[in-house]
Amino acid sequence: MMRSIFGRRAGPGRLLLFPALCLALALVGVGAGPARAEPDQLGKWRSQALSAVNADRQKHGREPLELTGPLNEAAQRHAEDMAQRNYYSHTSPEGNDVQDRFIDAGGSRWKLVEENIARCAGCRPPINANRIEKLETGWMNSPHHRENILREGLEGFGYGIVLTADDGLYAVQTFSGPGTSNGGEEAQAAKPLDPAEVPERAAELMSAARKRHDAGPVETDDALIKAARSFLPAPGSDDASLKSIDLADALPAGERGRWRSLSVLSAACGGCGTKPTAADIRSFREQWLGNARYRKQLLDPDVTDIGFALQANGGGRKVAIMLMGTRR
Repeated sequence: MMRSIFGRRAGPGRLLLFPALCLALALVGVGAGPARAEPDQLGKWRSQALSAVNADRQKHGREPLELTGPLNEAAQRHAEDMAQRNYYSHTSPEGNDVQDRFIDAGGSRWKLVEENIARCAGCRPPINANRIEKLETGWMNSPHHRENILREGLEGFGYGIVLTADDGLYAVQTFSGPGTSNGGEEAQAAKPLDPAEVPERAAELMSAARKRHDAGPVETDDALIKAARSFLPAPGSDDASLKSIDLADALPAGERGRWRSLSVLSAACGGCGTKPTAADIRSFREQWLGNARYRKQLLDPDVTDIGFALQANGGGRKVAIMLMGTRR
């Protein structure tokens, strides 16, 4: 009796805290190792797999996906590697996962990346359309794999498959996209914030956290807001590094004497959607509160004003920066 095993890998949006400024098939003979299918055959199975995935997504009101080179390469490499080295896991013996494979194939490190895998030890050549359809049905009948297939915030799809005469079939689905705002699909459905709304919303959320810890509220300050924005990377950049600007130089000369002290908090996340939302600000706030150094700065009772800037590059990367000032 044929036995199929399915595996799934899912990863949440990744957040980084910055230091404060201060079945495509290769037919093989007995004893032969796995090999890639001929390009026309591999393309054929990938097209069918994409059609099956998009049909399932359409039934559930999801946007269709498109095949991409990095995802196809990551999927095929993993299918071949599992067959060649006789393991079945989302993680290679060296510890590399789907995100590592995607980046190695030229994908962005800021994308949300997901992976479904399947193993059929009893499968034998040849692969046909029915086998591709059965794999999709198997993944859709498994809650976690189904979640990956129907996930919001995806745009790209990749497919890899290997069949050996000795060890059966390995199939891999890969997915990528900008993801959704931290807080899940409900947060993504919320109205995106206009850039002008971001500082005020941030002040409300920071003040709420400070109140819970017996620190006073904070207000927005136009000079601090402008200074915070000056640190942001280029809007369409894949780099999240802040611009190298001296904090004093970020403020107009006439504003520098107003402040007794200034500090900066910054962070970035990947796979967390395309538009700034209040859920993003809340997520950054909680990350800062979870770090001892940043928590002390955020809850400093002497802080009176903030300037907050939040940038989304449209591809899943978001960068937040908050300047905190104590008036003289």
